[in-house]
Amino acid sequence: MTRARWILIALVCASIVAIGIVVAGATGGASEFWSGYEGALARVNSERWWALWVLPGLLLALIAALGLGIRTSPSWDATAPDSGRRSAFLWAGVAVLVLSVSAPVAVIAQGGLLSAHMLQHVLIGALAPLLILLAIPRAQRGTRERRPVLAIVLHPVVAFALWLACTIAWLVPDIHHEVLVRPWVWVLQQVAVFGAGVIMWAPVTDRFVDPPAWFRTGAKCVYMIGIWFAGVGIANVYWFSGTPFYESHEAGAAAFGFSALQDQANAGTVMILAHCAITFGAIAVLFFRHASERGLEQRLIEAGVPEDEVHRATFDGDLVALAGREGVPVHTRTGLD
Repeated sequence: MTRARWILIALVCASIVAIGIVVAGATGGASEFWSGYEGALARVNSERWWALWVLPGLLLALIAALGLGIRTSPSWDATAPDSGRRSAFLWAGVAVLVLSVSAPVAVIAQGGLLSAHMLQHVLIGALAPLLILLAIPRAQRGTRERRPVLAIVLHPVVAFALWLACTIAWLVPDIHHEVLVRPWVWVLQQVAVFGAGVIMWAPVTDRFVDPPAWFRTGAKCVYMIGIWFAGVGIANVYWFSGTPFYESHEAGAAAFGFSALQDQANAGTVMILAHCAITFGAIAVLFFRHASERGLEQRLIEAGVPEDEVHRATFDGDLVALAGREGVPVHTRTGLD
C-alpha cells in the first residue's frame, strides 16, 4: 500500500510538471523563471509582466508531493467528522504556496522588488504553514516522549529561536543577493522559510508533539506577542534606517518607480501588516477558545466529571466529545427561560 501511494504521488507530480510546462509555453511564459536575476528583471521590465505565466516545475512538484503526502498518509481519516474542514485547510495551504512561487508574485519578487519578496516570505513562511498544520491532527498525549528529537526542536523556546534565526539569516544583504542570482539558493530559501514557519506554528497548534505542560493559552499568547515584536523590530529597521541595505534590489525598485529606500520601507510595511494580522488573529482565536473551554470545563466538573479527566480531555482536544458523552450542553444561552 505504501509503495502504491508513492507511485501515485510521483505520477501526479510528474503530470503537474508537464502541465506547467505546456501552459507556460502556450502563454509565452516559462516553466522555470529563476534563471538568474538578470532574466527575472528583464521580465519585470517587460510591459507584459502581468500576463506572464511562470510555473516552476520543481517547486510545484514539491508542493504537490506535500499535499498528496498529507492527504494519503495513514493518519488521514476521511470518515472523521472534521475531514471536510481539514481538507479545506490543506488545499488552501497548497493554493497559497502555488500562488507564492508562480506569477505574478514570484516574477516581481525574483525580479528585484523587495516588498514583493517580503510578501512572498509572508505567504510561504507564515500563512501557508498555518493552513497546512491545521489540516493535520493534533498530537496525542505522550508523543513528546516517543519523539525526543522533535520534542527538542518544537519546544516553544527553541522553535521561536530557530524561526527568528532563519528569518534574519535570509535578510542579510550578502545572502539575500545570492537568492537573486543563484537558482538553487532561491529554491533553498523557499523550502527553509516554509520549514521555519512550520516550526514556528507547531507549538501553538499542538502539532507533531504534545506541548510542555506550561505552554497553555496564556503562554501561547505571549509567544505570539514575541513573534509580533520580532516583526516590528525588523520593520522599524527598514523604516528608519535611512540607508538602503540591498543594492541588488535597486534596479527592481526602479522598474516600478520606487527608490531602493522606498521599496525597503514598503517591505517593512508588508511585514508589520502581516504580523499584526497573523499574531493578533491567533491571539483572538486563543482567547475565545480559552474562554469557551473554561466555561465547558466548569460545567463538566459541576456535573460530576472528575477534574483530571476534564483537563485530560481539554489537552487532547476531546472536551466537546466528553461533554456529549456526559450529556452536558456545549453552549449555554443567556437570559431568562
